[in-house]
Amino acid sequence: MAFKMGKGGIARAMRYTAYASAVRKRHAPFRHWYLQSIGVAPEFQGKGYAGALLKPMFARMDTEHLPCYLETENQKNVPLYEHYGFQVVEEGRIPTTELTNWAMLRQKPGCEGD
Repeated sequence: MAFKMGKGGIARAMRYTAYASAVRKRHAPFRHWYLQSIGVAPEFQGKGYAGALLKPMFARMDTEHLPCYLETENQKNVPLYEHYGFQVVEEGRIPTTELTNWAMLRQKPGCEGD
């Protein structure tokens, strides 16, 4: 089954991609991991599944001494990611929408404050 977005949806996706790419280039112009998408179904949230998904990835990132960058449009996710060492590096409105975007960065070990 093909996913149908329509012209308006494609245009919105392209605007978001351009916006998110510019923010990412500003805050992570160096080699890094990019956490593009991860999710836990609402009925399983708050039960440790996010940590179970994230911790092995962070262990690898730390072994490789690489930072990790992500964006979220859900304010509820910000404290979750902060718990895992991410810091908000930019909060902004996605152009032509009412959506707020939080760009977050988890520094590589030993580089906090760089």
